[in-house]
Amino acid sequence: MLTSKVFSHLDTAPPMCHTPDKPFLRDQAMKKEIPLAQAHRLLSPHPVCLLTVRYKGRVNVMSIAWVCPVSMEPPLVALAIHPSSYTHDMLKRSEEAVLNIPGRALAEQVLKCGTLSGESVDKLKVTELALSPGHHVGAPWIEACLAHIECAVVSMVAPGDHTLFCAEVVGAWAEEEAFGDFWLEPEDNEELHPLHHLGGRHFGLIGKVISLP
Repeated sequence: MLTSKVFSHLDTAPPMCHTPDKPFLRDQAMKKEIPLAQAHRLLSPHPVCLLTVRYKGRVNVMSIAWVCPVSMEPPLVALAIHPSSYTHDMLKRSEEAVLNIPGRALAEQVLKCGTLSGESVDKLKVTELALSPGHHVGAPWIEACLAHIECAVVSMVAPGDHTLFCAEVVGAWAEEEAFGDFWLEPEDNEELHPLHHLGGRHFGLIGKVISLP
């Protein structure tokens, strides 16, 4: 059973060194070197997505955490997907997809969609995830998710061992109680918090919003 933990308590942060010329510097002796293979996790947490694609009548879903906005005008996102993934070729051929953002309730399904291959298993059947039609793309929504970003691929590049799909956002929708101008993270309803991927089988919830004047 997956467990989620809220990491939001600033009062538990390590002490800082404070001098007049260098205010609030953390003691370097308190920091450990991170292996390069784990360095990307320092950019976590960020919402994990369930990526849906449709090609020649077949629908597949995969969990993806390596997603990043790269442009506001036009709105573009980048998706990093390994070529060995079944979804990789489906997206390459269909050139459109939906990024569905799940909440805590779908943690088990997210794990399954990230560990099973759609080439040999019908992940939608295994996870019992219900679908609904997309608005501007052929790929479907996962109904139980909190938000949906429809996108169309505009370019692909392989800078390393993953293919970077650059896709234009053609539509986006979210639960009103979960998202305003940003994720609201209501303290009285954990089910409206987007699920964040910390690495491997570990997930988390932000749990608290800090709004500065």
